[in-house]
Amino acid sequence: MKYPWLNLLRTITLAFTICLLVFSTTSCTNNQTTSPEIETTPTPSPKDDSTVNELPSEVKSAVLSDATKRVSKPVAALRITQVEKQSWGDSCLGLAESDTVCAQVIVPGWKVVVTDGERELIYRTDEKGKQVKLQDSQT
Repeated sequence: MKYPWLNLLRTITLAFTICLLVFSTTSCTNNQTTSPEIETTPTPSPKDDSTVNELPSEVKSAVLSDATKRVSKPVAALRITQVEKQSWGDSCLGLAESDTVCAQVIVPGWKVVVTDGERELIYRTDEKGKQVKLQDSQT
């Protein structure tokens, strides 16, 4: 081979690039669990039906669909009691699990509280209801 140092340089560059990717991924993974919620816009009291009415139908449908599975009751037995517009600090809606990588972007969406009369389910969603996560369940 005419230039053996060129192969050495390529190998070192490749190793450095792989290390850089591994360290940057690890760094992002560790920071994701502490992502704060970016913005909360309070809405009128839970008894105000106009607040619930501003919730897009696809978000309402997705939340109620998940809630029916969790409480084993029909949709008719569930009621949305609170709706808040939210902006989440990452693509996991601020609910990252330890083994999940989340993009650090602002995701506009909703905080939705559903009750079956016995307990409350608190959900986080994106704007269109394609991503729905249970934040908390209170008995």
